[in-house]
Amino acid sequence: MPSEADRRRLPRYQLGTQIEVINQFTGVSLGILVDVHLEGLMLMGAEQLQPEHLYQIKLQSAEVASDQVGVDFGELELGVECLWTRAMAQEDRFWAGCRIIDISPDARLNLEQLILAFGQSHPENSSATL
Repeated sequence: MPSEADRRRLPRYQLGTQIEVINQFTGVSLGILVDVHLEGLMLMGAEQLQPEHLYQIKLQSAEVASDQVGVDFGELELGVECLWTRAMAQEDRFWAGCRIIDISPDARLNLEQLILAFGQSHPENSSATL
């Protein structure tokens, strides 16, 4: 498992819109995006991901209108590796930290634009750059 310093080396952004994380193979929702940066993401959901497993996911939002930012954010597809999971206090919810391992140039551009349009930097971030 990466050290806390490695996991936090890039600024993380919460998005001002709800983004659902969907397993591309099963169509099952894995949860809701909690925060994101260009190399990884954290999600919260009812299904516990398995550390050291790969997932093909899509980020999907019905709330984001393409005319708001000039890009269609209906879905962003990417491959991630689950690095860690933790049970929440409710015991039926889980946190999961994932590293982005496969993303097309177009999807990366859309992710950058999504962060720029809706990203809200965490207070502990020392800079608000991508």
